[in-house]
Amino acid sequence: MTVVVLLLVLLPAFVGLLPWAAWWAMRRSRRDGVDFPDLAALRTAGRVDTVVLDRWGTVTTGELVVTDIDPVEEGNERNLKWFAAALQHAVEGDPVARAIARLAGPGKLTDVELVAGRGTSGAVDRHPVRVGAPAWLGMETRDGLGETVGVEVDHRPFGYLTVSDQVRPDAPLAVARLRAAGVEPILLSDADVLDTEHLAQACGIDKWIRGEEAAEREQAVRDQRGGAHCVAVVARGQDNAEILASADLAFSEAGRGVRMVDLDVQRVARALEVARGIPSASLRVRATGLVASGIGGSWGLVDGLSLVAAGAVLVVGCLAVVTVAWSAGRRA
Repeated sequence: MTVVVLLLVLLPAFVGLLPWAAWWAMRRSRRDGVDFPDLAALRTAGRVDTVVLDRWGTVTTGELVVTDIDPVEEGNERNLKWFAAALQHAVEGDPVARAIARLAGPGKLTDVELVAGRGTSGAVDRHPVRVGAPAWLGMETRDGLGETVGVEVDHRPFGYLTVSDQVRPDAPLAVARLRAAGVEPILLSDADVLDTEHLAQACGIDKWIRGEEAAEREQAVRDQRGGAHCVAVVARGQDNAEILASADLAFSEAGRGVRMVDLDVQRVARALEVARGIPSASLRVRATGLVASGIGGSWGLVDGLSLVAAGAVLVVGCLAVVTVAWSAGRRA
């Protein structure tokens, strides 16, 4: 009888040792669009002090947008958009072409030809059209932010279109949240130096890494880990498998690691905040279990406990542990 009573009284302390806070945190993160595969990944997230953000889809929407429309002849802006967009509807898988194609609907296309590294040619409603590198079209090359392409219609220069990253409106706030949590954000970009630096400044990121090839970006991540940092990488699963595998923790919309509904850096900041709160929440849960068992044990030493009273201590103590864990999960 005494042994049974003792076991019932001590059980809340053992229940408090279970990873309740981590379970609630995983459940909360999953509702927020971040799915940790296991407790080990959640614990690693709590140690992350550096997060490498790929340019595509984290601090940007993942889509380029046309930011400047400059026809050769004034008043031709509408026709410039129409001819360029109609032809670019024939190009698949290119983010620049996709941005231009959104300017207008498709036209009647014939004789479409993709010229690698240069651009696209074809006929739009029987008008010969070429869209691509200005030098290829015999047009003046323009430097500056974004990628500028030339448009030729009926064998004559028609205008320029400039395409740039679309920065998420809340990206600077999310970057600030990362810093407040003690995490250094680093931008990883395959754009040129000028665009990379401009994007980093627009998001409030002080450090950036540029690499056009996957091997360069992978080595950059390994270099960060070599500095005794716990490094997380946030990047698309497609074409980034090696880069994601080189990190201590990988966030992506597909594949192994932490799965996200999208790569929004705001979700990353939230998930890391939750993970960093787990140790203190776990201590509160364990302390609750110990206190409940301690009160029951003291009561038993003073007045003795019946089996019913010990059962009551068990129920109340376990409920207190679960309640504290649930509350910690909600605040995380």
